[in-house]
Amino acid sequence: MSTSTTFSNRSTLAENCDTETLIKFLRDLNINLDEDDFKILRKEKIDGQIFSDMTEKKFIKDGMKRGPAMKLEKQAKIFREKSRASEKGKIEYFWLFPCGVWSLQHYISWSTNMFGLTERNEAHTVFYNTLYIFCDDPMASQEIHEVVRNLLLKKKVSGKKGRKPLADTSNLQEEIIEKSVSSKSDSLVSSTPVAKKRSISKVLDASADIPLRSDGTIDILEILKITVRDFDQGIIALGSSRSYKSSNHLYVNSEHYIKVLRESTYNAEMYQVLVNWLRKIHGYEITGQWHLEQVCDDEDYHHLYCDLTIKKPENPHLEALLELLATASIPKLEGHFEQVFKYEEQLHPREIWIVHFFREDYVVTNPYWPSEKLQEKGLNVVHFWHDRDFKNVRMSARFRDSSDKYCEIIDEIIL
Repeated sequence: MSTSTTFSNRSTLAENCDTETLIKFLRDLNINLDEDDFKILRKEKIDGQIFSDMTEKKFIKDGMKRGPAMKLEKQAKIFREKSRASEKGKIEYFWLFPCGVWSLQHYISWSTNMFGLTERNEAHTVFYNTLYIFCDDPMASQEIHEVVRNLLLKKKVSGKKGRKPLADTSNLQEEIIEKSVSSKSDSLVSSTPVAKKRSISKVLDASADIPLRSDGTIDILEILKITVRDFDQGIIALGSSRSYKSSNHLYVNSEHYIKVLRESTYNAEMYQVLVNWLRKIHGYEITGQWHLEQVCDDEDYHHLYCDLTIKKPENPHLEALLELLATASIPKLEGHFEQVFKYEEQLHPREIWIVHFFREDYVVTNPYWPSEKLQEKGLNVVHFWHDRDFKNVRMSARFRDSSDKYCEIIDEIIL
């Protein structure tokens, strides 16, 4: 078994573990930690969920010496990157195997072989959420639609309850939007561009114009705003109870450990809207989960997955590279601010964007930005805050405009 596979199994084991299991995991690494170090982990109740957000500074603040603090920060960073690559890579199943072999059991077996022990509940959520996306995709082949219908029928017959297909929740979205526009009592909603919004996914034969900047290049930020307005509100609302993770120590509605959406839900929604709009109407190339391979700083071979890319078919280079995050802590944001340039080295996009969806309190009015050094390298960042039902969405962004000047938007109403 290779080193990377062994670590993948361990990281999966430690992801939601208690403090003692984490300590055992760290002992097995043989990085010369002693009982004084483990005593601090016990005292501060550092478990698998918290460990990935820890930094050298935090460990030292808790009373640890600099040496072990540096070692633990390195392990936390590796753990964070490996765990995230594992989560994102699991969607690749549906592009690797023909639809005729798709099944939950086959998916679990493949996922376990690739990424280590996989929890059945997590596998169930990813597998069936992706099936619902295919079910609502008019460009999927008849064979795929038939396979998906049969799999969903078997799921229903087995007595397991699942959410309604995307087509049903899309109808719910249209109803919500129509009521919001007609209501004059809700000044927040009626003052936003939602009143003029067309559902791109419903009007494929219409020429939904691509927003351009003054120099004639496509306006990526405007594309992101239009795309987010077209997200299915019903799916986002259901996600907090069906496809969720914990906010951990981040405040959501003034509380810790609240259920918030996982990145996969935002990823699926954004991919679907961009394909329906930019690819089907304007012929753009939209790629999700672009699989890259690279030897990284640890001199080990790594598999990387770029969330989304946008490309004009006649252009040799990408228009934009999009890296998505969901209710991320500052250490995770910082990690992805750096990580995205590993994708940039191979894909050479015109623009690089971190797209952060979150429910954490106050971030949209006091957002966290990358360093000036990373901004000088071309990193653009947009934060989208939304409520549980996706009825209120606000945005803050820092980016370079067509004249290469830095621009900043704070707390703009999107919905």
